[in-house]
Parts: sequence; structure tokens; C-alpha cells
Amino acid sequence: MKNKSKNSIPYGPKQLSWEEQTPDWASVTGPHENPIGIYDAVPPRDVKEKFPKIDYKKFELPPEGLSKKEYKEAMSDFKKFIKDKHRKFTGYQTNEYLNGNTEFSYLLNIHTNNVGDPYTTGIFSLNTKFVERAVLDYFAALWRAEWPFNGKSKEDIDYYWGYVMSMGSTEGNMYALYNAREYLSGGKLITDPDHKEKALAKLRRKKMSLEKSVKMVHPVDYHKNPNKYKPIAFYSEDTHYSVIKGVSLCAVTSFSEAGREHYKEQCPLQGFGGEWPDEVPSHNIIHKDPLSGSIKVDDLEVLVEFFLKKEHPIIIVLNQGSTWKGAYDDVPAVNEMLKKLGKKYPWLWEREVEYHVQEHVDGKVKTRKILDKRRGFWLHIDGALGASYLPFLRMAKEKAKLENKVVKALKDKKVPEFDFSIDAVMSIVCSMHKWIGAPWPGGIYMTRRKYQLSPPDTAGYIGSPDTTLGGSRNAFSPLLFWKYFAKNGYKKNIKRAIQTETVAAKFESELRKLETELKKRFPNENVDLWIQRSELSLAVLFRKVNADITYKYTVDSERITVPFEGEDGILYSEDRTYSHIYSMTSLGQYDLVNKLVGEIRAACKDGWKNAFPDQWIEDNTVIDNPGPKETVAFKELKPAKKSTK
Repeated sequence: MKNKSKNSIPYGPKQLSWEEQTPDWASVTGPHENPIGIYDAVPPRDVKEKFPKIDYKKFELPPEGLSKKEYKEAMSDFKKFIKDKHRKFTGYQTNEYLNGNTEFSYLLNIHTNNVGDPYTTGIFSLNTKFVERAVLDYFAALWRAEWPFNGKSKEDIDYYWGYVMSMGSTEGNMYALYNAREYLSGGKLITDPDHKEKALAKLRRKKMSLEKSVKMVHPVDYHKNPNKYKPIAFYSEDTHYSVIKGVSLCAVTSFSEAGREHYKEQCPLQGFGGEWPDEVPSHNIIHKDPLSGSIKVDDLEVLVEFFLKKEHPIIIVLNQGSTWKGAYDDVPAVNEMLKKLGKKYPWLWEREVEYHVQEHVDGKVKTRKILDKRRGFWLHIDGALGASYLPFLRMAKEKAKLENKVVKALKDKKVPEFDFSIDAVMSIVCSMHKWIGAPWPGGIYMTRRKYQLSPPDTAGYIGSPDTTLGGSRNAFSPLLFWKYFAKNGYKKNIKRAIQTETVAAKFESELRKLETELKKRFPNENVDLWIQRSELSLAVLFRKVNADITYKYTVDSERITVPFEGEDGILYSEDRTYSHIYSMTSLGQYDLVNKLVGEIRAACKDGWKNAFPDQWIEDNTVIDNPGPKETVAFKELKPAKKSTK
């Protein structure tokens, strides 16, 4: 007798019922309905042009798996789909111009793992840590840190420490927030002086005990002042969602959360009526404005000082190539802001933290005092995109200056500075799969050794301290980084960085030419393609294109509420959906600028709204673009209440 209920739902390539495919001895649940009718179609159902189609039943996995023929058919369809998408990928920060990675294919049959600290080879010998160290030194030079890392020296605490991440910069942002929280909350990892007594207690209970253990100690005044060791996080409204997610995961309090809970209607920013915004305001995107899309440093200063007065330590996250606008926060200006505030609040740059550790000596309990000097802030740079190529743009300007030349793409433009040459910077991340290019995510996390919250030299069963976020780390990514820089010296990277800037400028220029053409052809239709680009940004924003072009070129899109002043002088707003492309190397190598603009121009042949539709259907809802115009109804703004300490 079968010990499962009847299930006649068709499933798998043959679409046989789940019941007849499942052995009697397999105690598993079956589908309540066929996923084919639930999951998103590929391509989306509103796309009219013909593209490689995915028949999902070929990919459903029945209990006995797929036959050789079924497997071959599924892989054939997948290959057609992925190759079609590969060379027309424009809307995201990933570089699709990749060559030669198959030379490492033999490693797919070997489990390699860079588990633990990069600078301790450890017992797990199937690793690429020696390659990883070379890559980290390379980035230390690019980001103007002191190197090489020397964990054995007690003097070289200003030198860098870092590791190659298995995830993208999301991992680095989370790790930075975790380190910032522990550093600013006064946490200190020490070798547990009672580990022998604890081990003995376990042995008495007939339990095995590890050789060494560590514990976290907190400052002696940890509970006396509730604010002194409670960091407050600040980031702009253009910050990547991974930072917001990291703030939540690491249980860090944002300024808006703290303000709304403890200081209602006391926000010190002008124009907010005492109400706290979710994030620090950014500058609007304004054509040719170098501050476009970047954090408002003056507003940041006002908000930071509000919480410094309450004696809170500070976490600041700045962008170098923000996700949507590709904008660059002014790191040197924030550095100067922190120095200025440091004159008023000296503990911001150096505060003494005291710890008491209880030890058993000769049968007596004695207290050992430990003193530690720390900053009262942590400044992290999310350079997921920009931190990989900005050093080469800086070199391009320096090289051109020495050779008495002008780089057209950089003429009259200041290359953003963000690295460890700036005193306030304490950690930086960048992604491998973005400007550099890789078949999977990866990245670099780097800090200074003196800010590391690493455990003591405890080996454990892997023979290496576990100083990274994830423990096990893929050993492939260091090889891909190494291969790229081994084959592409500074001069090649300078050329490539200039090319990507040039391609972004070309795409913007071609769109503006198209807009001018359309205005002449349709003089009575108020043509506006909403073209926007921050200075030196690789991102170009423009009015949402139709479903076929969006899918064919993987053009990203986002709904944004835009304020504007009408001819009547009244402030209005409307929801606009923008399209969005990123100038990666593949955009130039695959000639995607001419192809994409050419298809947009062709779609405008019988009317510009064919390429830029007024509306479309999404989840059975009609979306208007732009949405209805609304009056911006500000409530009467009251002055912010004076804060009390």
C-alpha cells in the first residue's frame, strides 16, 4: 500500500502525474498545482518580439530525474537563452565582456576552499591563499594603503588587512557594519583567561573540550552611559539596499530610527519641520553638476552633530558609484567635516576605553586592566563599482599632466578621491563582477589592521583564525582577480577606464541627439526623454522604453517620484519610470550603444510613444508614465524643537 495521498498534478518533462512518478518508499510532499502556471514566464508575457523561449516543464525535476534526451533538450534551450541575453546586457553594473576563464575548468573537479584568514595558509591545503595575498597587495597599492600585511609585527598596525569575498560588495558592507558596531560599542576579543577551568568543567561532565577559546569583553563603563557605546548609522537616500539590510542584520541603529524613537520632531534639518527623514538627503541629478546624486555633506554634518551632542559614536557609509545614479559621494569633504567636528568633540578621533579582566592566579581572583585607544566613528566606502576603476582615472589624469596632454573624457573634471590616503577612511569594498568582470560575484574587503576585530592566533581544526564573514570562501575568485591584473597592467586599465567613460558620454550624447530629432518631428507633443547623468558616472537614466527593447537589452527600470515647478509657480510631483543603462566594457566591445539607440530610433518611426509608451500593464494593473500630476502638499512646517541632552 502506498503511504502517500493521491496526487494527479502533472509534473516534469513528460507531464506525468506526480503520483505515478514517485516510488512508494519516498516519503515526500507533492505539488498542489503545476508551477508552470505560477512562475514568471521567460520571456515575460507582455514581450511581443520573438526571443528564445523557456518551456518550464523541461526544467521541472521529477523524482527519477531526467533522461539523457530530456537533459540534452533542456540544456540546449538554456544555452540559446543565456547566449541571446549575454551580448545585449546593458542595465546593470556587470561586465559581460569575458574571455579565457575556461583555462581554470580543471578546478571544477577539485574542491578548493580559502577557509579562514588569507594570511594563514592553515591545514586545509586545497586553497589559493598565496594568490589571494598577491591580489590584496595589488589593491592595497591601488587604494594607497600601507602594505604588505604583516600580522607578526606589533608596529605595523597602520598597514592594511583584507580578504577576497565570495559574495559581492553586499558581503563587504555587512562585514564593515559588523566590525563598526563591535569597534564602536567597545567590544574586544581576548583569549579567555578561564578557558582551562572551563575545559576542566567540561571534562568532568565527560564532554570533549577544544584547546583554546576566546571571549568578548566590554568596557567598564559600558552600562553607565547608554549612548557612549551605541553607534548611530548614517547613509544617503542613494545608498544600496544592502547597507539598509546590513544595518538591520547587524542590529545597528540608524539616525532616523533613533530620532523617531527618542527625539520626536527634533530633526535639526531645515525644511523638515522636525520630522526625521529615512536617509541623509542627496543632491538632485543636475546635468554637469559634480555634486549630482551625491550625499549632502552639510546636511550630514547637522545630523551627525545632533547625535555627537548625545555622545553617540558614528557610522557613516559613503558611495563611490551609487547603484542607480552612479554618483560619487565627496569623501574628502566628509573627512574635513569629521576633523572640524573633532575639534569640538575630541573623543571623535581618539577615546580611551578601559577593560577589566578577571583572572585566577594562585587560587585567587585578580583584576587585570586593559586600556585601548579607539576612534568614535567608522567611515566605510561602498565602492562596489567605482573603487575598481577610479584609481585608473586618477592615474590617467596624472599621466596626462606629466605628458602635457589632455584626456578628453576627463577634461575639466575632478576624479573622486576615496581611498586610505584619506585619514578618516576605515574600510573599503569593491566588486569583482562589475567593472572588472567575472562569471560569478566576488569582491574585496579591506581595512587597516588596527581596526580589525580579529580573534587571537587560535588555529582550531582548520589551522587558521576565522577572521572573515563567511568562514568557507571560494578559492576561484582570487584566481580570476589575479589573472585579470596579471594580463592587464596599469596602462591597459587606464585605457579601459577612459573607454568606459567615453562610452557613457557617447550614449548620453546619442540620446540627446535623438531627443532633438524627436522634438523637431513632433513639435506639438512635448517630447522629453528625461535624460540624466551624474558627472563621470557610468550610469545614464532616460524615459522607460517599451517591453521588447527592455527585455532584449536587459534595460533596468525604476519608478521615481519627481518634483517640478509648473508654469503657475506651484510645486507639483509625478511618478516617472526611468530606464537605466551602465557603461561596462561590454557596452563598447559589443557596440551596444549604436544598436540600442538604433532600435529606439527605429521604434520611434511611427511615433515616439512607440518606443517610450505612456502606459503598460504590470500585475494586471495599468501603469501610467508619467503618473498623474499632483500638488505637493507640504504640511505647515514648524521649526525643529531644541534638543535636550
